Amino acid sequence: YRNKQGEIKMIMREGLRTNKINNKIIMNNIFANQHKYSFPYFAGWADGDGSFVTKTKSSSNKNFYQLYIVNEEPIYQLSNLYQSAVLLATPEKRKWMNAETRKITVLRGQRLIHFCKKVAPFLIEKQYKALEILRDKEIKDYNCSYMQHTREEFIQYLAGFLEAEGHFMYKTKPPSYGFQVHNYCANVIKFIVDNLKKHFDIDVNFKVKKSPKMSQGPNGKVSEVGGVAYVPRQKEFYSITCGGQKGMPVFKEILPYMTIDYKIDAVKKIINHNYSRKKNDKD
Repeated sequence: YRNKQGEIKMIMREGLRTNKINNKIIMNNIFANQHKYSFPYFAGWADGDGSFVTKTKSSSNKNFYQLYIVNEEPIYQLSNLYQSAVLLATPEKRKWMNAETRKITVLRGQRLIHFCKKVAPFLIEKQYKALEILRDKEIKDYNCSYMQHTREEFIQYLAGFLEAEGHFMYKTKPPSYGFQVHNYCANVIKFIVDNLKKHFDIDVNFKVKKSPKMSQGPNGKVSEVGGVAYVPRQKEFYSITCGGQKGMPVFKEILPYMTIDYKIDAVKKIINHNYSRKKNDKD
């Protein structure tokens, strides 16, 4: 089908349309099955690749949350719980992005209210967006903590955030085992650094880097030779790296919450690697 922006999207899974009858079915399913899902994990994905869209004067879409990614596993988790449609999106124009076609699921109405209430206590960068949606929905008696995750909630959040934003490294030549993550939000990165120290007594490498200028913009427009089509709004981004041997307790604890097959496979290899076989084969 073609959306309001003129983009062609193919339906991969039908969702239940919002109406009085379906709303009861949707909410009954959510309440019956929500215990099977991790909302800190959902929050990690939301802070990474999720998007909370709030109502503006120029917008006819009002409020919604969307997850718009290549990997289908987190998309189908949301779709299973909220009975929302899964769509195959228009192919990505930007050359530096993953060329695979992305999938999308969108939450609105009662689904959106429930999701915002459940993930808001665990969001870092985007908590204010979820709370803004709840205020707009006239949910006035809702309050939640900020960055007060328990150890278990932090592990689940980290699993989601690393699947969204992180890169799990497993290379034997040259030896490289562990994870690396880059992000524009200092609060998220510092939260991870602080909690790795607090819960695991792990110190990770933390760096501030300048954002690169790009020759192709978000709309796919390519600059002339030597020109710059896109300059990121953020002048710097933040990076952390954690070696496999040093981060072993972390990898073992995030693994049960991960859903993306190839990243699960990389983490298993990191965990099972023999770090003592060579002197130079360390984290």
